[in-house]
Amino acid sequence: MKEEISIPVLKVEDVISAAERRKRYSLKRDLQAVEFNGAIASRLLALNTIQIKCAKCGKEFSTASNVEGILNCPDCK
Repeated sequence: MKEEISIPVLKVEDVISAAERRKRYSLKRDLQAVEFNGAIASRLLALNTIQIKCAKCGKEFSTASNVEGILNCPDCK
């Protein structure tokens, strides 16, 4: 004869605690993903902006385009 396989029935407390553990894990994972995505976005923005020194006052300002020639900051214009 075949041996019968007995599958243990989970208690209600185990199901509830497992659901809570999954909920806490997914919350931590989502918060970590938001933090990583924010870091990636800020790094990409920093790569796209260019720091240029003003020709008049020497103050550094950022611009998003590659403009050639003498540049003045918005305060000196």
